[in-house]
Amino acid sequence: MKRPESAERLKRRLAMVAALALPVLLAGCFGKTSAETLTCPGTAATPGLDVAPLFSGPGRTRDDVATAARILAVKDTCSEDKNGSIRADVIVMFTIVRASPKVQNPQFTYFVAVVDSASNILNEQRFGLVAHFAGNESVVATSENITVHLPVKRVGAGADYAIVAGFQLTGDQIQFNNAQQQPSTQ
Repeated sequence: MKRPESAERLKRRLAMVAALALPVLLAGCFGKTSAETLTCPGTAATPGLDVAPLFSGPGRTRDDVATAARILAVKDTCSEDKNGSIRADVIVMFTIVRASPKVQNPQFTYFVAVVDSASNILNEQRFGLVAHFAGNESVVATSENITVHLPVKRVGAGADYAIVAGFQLTGDQIQFNNAQQQPSTQ
């Protein structure tokens, strides 16, 4: 007669496990669970597009660079939007140098893009950056704040993406940047 008691006890335990597991299983079907943690995408300046030289005249050597901007860092903080997506508040930090006080307010175009784990661009925004030099200063540091929305189904999926920034460059600027990366032959 002990067998029916142990079978009954087993049924009660299974019923209790099922009752405890059901909310967890249903939460997985309908959205995030309380155990899911918001993850921010990684951030980076795009190598080769992180420096924007502006030339004076037709030459394309270091001596012909009138001013240049560099992306120093890209940082983000994240929060969850009302609709369950991720809002990333991105800060892009720049430094701009000029070779001569004659250069007053140089303008640059940069982009901020969201890429997936295969480096496919999912969205991209372009922005203008104007450097304002005061007096004889030759270096200006500035930053821009941008908000990016990642339409993810789970707030824990932010790490599957990256936010990258770079300058919109011409072929001459890209060629110049590439030449600067080459080891000197002297």
